[in-house]
Amino acid sequence: MKKNNKKKLFKNKIQMVIYILLFIILFALFIVVGQIDFKKEEEPEATQFSTLYNLVDKDNLYVFSDATDVLNILKGRSGVVFLAFPSNKWANQYAAILNEVAKEVKLDKIYYYDFKKDREESNGTYETIVNTLEMYIPVSDENEKNIQSPTIVIVKKGTIIAYFDDVTLMKGPITPSEYYNENEITKIKSSLKVALEEYLK
Repeated sequence: MKKNNKKKLFKNKIQMVIYILLFIILFALFIVVGQIDFKKEEEPEATQFSTLYNLVDKDNLYVFSDATDVLNILKGRSGVVFLAFPSNKWANQYAAILNEVAKEVKLDKIYYYDFKKDREESNGTYETIVNTLEMYIPVSDENEKNIQSPTIVIVKKGTIIAYFDDVTLMKGPITPSEYYNENEITKIKSSLKVALEEYLK
């Protein structure tokens, strides 16, 4: 009887050791997998922006912002704000031009606000932005005032020092590739450079 008990006890110890080892291995794997997921970095904002606007290189200055960020800039902070949305046919080339000039003058960032959804939903903060920019926004054919894409607003300590929305006023069948010719791009770059240099003073 004693001999049988010893065999049974030995067998139980083997099983216990196996279970403990399996538990340790599984726990270690869980930690390793967890660390891999934790260390996985999100796609940089610049890369995300370049995916939305494929004429803009991946090494760009755009940072994603919302209506509150933009309103805070307008109400007392400083910033260069690009107001646009990807589905607008004029925005892609304009974003590329702005980024190029901004890098040339050593600007650190451009705030990007995709306002399309907020405009459609008449978001309260968006409406406050419209009211703040009221004197710059033209009245539409429907007698309404709304931000159009693309628009650039340059703000220094709450004061608007430049507002660019010329492209949004284009009428007729002209296409972006026709409009953004070498002469027009040179003019846009020149105007932006003057404004950005004033902002950086």
